[in-house]
Amino acid sequence: METISTAEKVVATAGAPAYSDDTILAERRRSRINRQLSVWALRVGVLAAFVFAWAFVTGQGIMDPTLVSTPGDVGTSFIKQLGDGTFWVDVSATFSGAMAGLVSGAILGILAGVVFARVEVLHVAARPFLTLMNSLPRPALAPIFILWFGLGFGPKALVAFSVVFFVLMTSTMGALQSIDHDIKQLTKSLGMTRRQRFFKIELPSALPSIIGGLRLGAVYSVLGAVVSEMVGAYTGLGQRLVVVTNNFQVSETFAILLAMGLLSMVLDLSISGVQKAVTKWTR
Repeated sequence: METISTAEKVVATAGAPAYSDDTILAERRRSRINRQLSVWALRVGVLAAFVFAWAFVTGQGIMDPTLVSTPGDVGTSFIKQLGDGTFWVDVSATFSGAMAGLVSGAILGILAGVVFARVEVLHVAARPFLTLMNSLPRPALAPIFILWFGLGFGPKALVAFSVVFFVLMTSTMGALQSIDHDIKQLTKSLGMTRRQRFFKIELPSALPSIIGGLRLGAVYSVLGAVVSEMVGAYTGLGQRLVVVTNNFQVSETFAILLAMGLLSMVLDLSISGVQKAVTKWTR
């Protein structure tokens, strides 16, 4: 029998590919699945630990269940809320006000950020007024808007707009102003016009930061709408929250807070999908 030398084995091994494309893709897919499983295991573990600790401190009398309720009572109240028709009327009122403030605030905030980033003199002149308006507490604006426009749709949309506008304006300005100076000089040397430079270089580079600001604005839009409803409104989760709190219905209060959190999560997840698509497009 002919014996294969060690040198021949090394050469043969070196000539064969260590990994095929299918193997690499399978490993990446396996790594991604393992990471997702770890993330969800951590989320479920933290949630379970929180619920267990809550049930333990109320069950052992460490905290008064009358003041903090119990996980079971909150879950029961939440299910009852879902079966109540007026609950969905309130959800619709809050969501519509938040969305109106989010869309209008995002559009005008992005446009303002673009203008101020491109016209520095205008930004410097307007900076004190922008700082003054942004520093105004939103709960203080709600009574004024209610006085002007009544207890309907307008005040909650305006309060949400006042929050989202400044978030998007700041994120847009920061993204456009952070573009590398060398890239700007290169585009000028290539003879690109200001319009070409904006749509082909500046806007694609700034989009991920703008979408990130939009995610933050989505959460704040719900907060702004709820704050306005708590001050005064006919319908909405904020007004519903005030009613059950004044009646000392603690479990119903936590159930409404849970609904508000889930509403913000839905908006955030929707925009995060857009952010992933934008990130892939700008790469």
